[in-house]
Amino acid sequence: MELQCDICFIDYDLDSHRPKSLPCGHTICKECVQRAELEKKCPTCWKELPGDLGDLPDTILAIRLIENGGVPPRKKPRREDSDQQRLQRGVDAGRKVVEALRLAVPKAVEALNRQLDASVAQLRQLEETLEQVQRGAAGDGRTSQEQLQLATQLEDSLGLLNTKCSVVAEEEDGSTWKAAVQIGGFGDSLRLLLLQLRADGQLGKVDDVPVPSAAAAYVGPPIVASLTISEDDMTDDHGLKVNEILLDKRRLENIRCITGLEGEGSDRLLRVVASHSLHVEELVFSAEVGPKVMEEVLKLPSLKRLDTESIENRDDYPDLPLQLEELKINGPSEQQLDCVMRMPALYSLTVLNYLGANLTFPPSDYGTLRWLGVSFHINYKPTMLSLIRAHASSLQELQVSCSISEDEEDGDYYFPELGQDLAACDLLRLRRLVLERDYTAPCEDAAGCLMQRQNLRGCLPRSVEVVCDACRTNIFG
Repeated sequence: MELQCDICFIDYDLDSHRPKSLPCGHTICKECVQRAELEKKCPTCWKELPGDLGDLPDTILAIRLIENGGVPPRKKPRREDSDQQRLQRGVDAGRKVVEALRLAVPKAVEALNRQLDASVAQLRQLEETLEQVQRGAAGDGRTSQEQLQLATQLEDSLGLLNTKCSVVAEEEDGSTWKAAVQIGGFGDSLRLLLLQLRADGQLGKVDDVPVPSAAAAYVGPPIVASLTISEDDMTDDHGLKVNEILLDKRRLENIRCITGLEGEGSDRLLRVVASHSLHVEELVFSAEVGPKVMEEVLKLPSLKRLDTESIENRDDYPDLPLQLEELKINGPSEQQLDCVMRMPALYSLTVLNYLGANLTFPPSDYGTLRWLGVSFHINYKPTMLSLIRAHASSLQELQVSCSISEDEEDGDYYFPELGQDLAACDLLRLRRLVLERDYTAPCEDAAGCLMQRQNLRGCLPRSVEVVCDACRTNIFG
């Protein structure tokens, strides 16, 4: 049984390559946890990791396998129970199964009905567009790009419905269940659930990229997954040393992520990246980005995650890439913020410091956004609430920058009626509301923080957890 780290492909051991369990559930070795190029994110699902990585727990099952020489631990023989005890265990288990099904089945039916309604609406959109094209009356380029993205999405959905499928389930005691699901019968129901997992962002398509199956199978320089721009890559006048970066082929080979990008010449570097078909999925800027650079960002077809900051009072920005799955944007223009509504795969969005005219958004056509973080000046509260309402049908977690009282930050981020405003947004799937503060230490006005959270909790459904980001507690903490 091979026990290898998915990042460096080196066998786990009990020393530097000790298997470590990340908060998201994935496992990588101790050495890879400390790699700076991972930017404290899980390399598998890209979720943020805690600040102190030295306290991550071991993956106990992997440790036991290493100690046993790769042989799974055997289950302890169970003593023979009486018939009455076995029947009682069966009854107890059956009650829990029935309870779980009563809770899960209505939710599954509701989710599948939403998926059907969304697919019908998307089909009608494409049929109308196709009729217009056939009559020689196609719309403008923006509409065409959006419809092509939608066509690809429906093709992928059909592929999921006709794909070969296998299921593996692991119990806590090490037991494993496996099944090869055939087309037809219950297998079709499972494929419908795959469509819902894809809509929720929990199922992603993996590109066919050649990766060595074991460390010994690869001979060559280290595979670099991330290109991180540092001070050594900058000139004295804050320009980017593009030529030096391009000449170091090892830094560009197999990159999936570019972080810390800034300075004059960024557009040239991105132009080379796009022309050489490098599969860049994540791009993080560390300074304001002008329209010229964003023109090159638009040419990266594999880009899924973008962290960028726009220049204030510029209205000549191009569209954002519509294929994005995660977006963090500071100071967006009106056109950029409007473009967010046309991203069919977007499931995580952070919008900071919007300063344009107040906008009103229609309900999202896609229902894919699950996480939204907003930081709006009180003058732009209508735009913030409209953005929240547009994604009310899918949002599961909402983070709002707000102060406890008018005395903080000149009252610019004080929303005394936030609870009533959010209740009016009809956030049916919301599970968690996070109040983001402008400081990292626990709130000095602890009583005011608690009262604010209690007031918010009173306006929202009981299932919604209300948390202060600074205090790191919910209303009962």
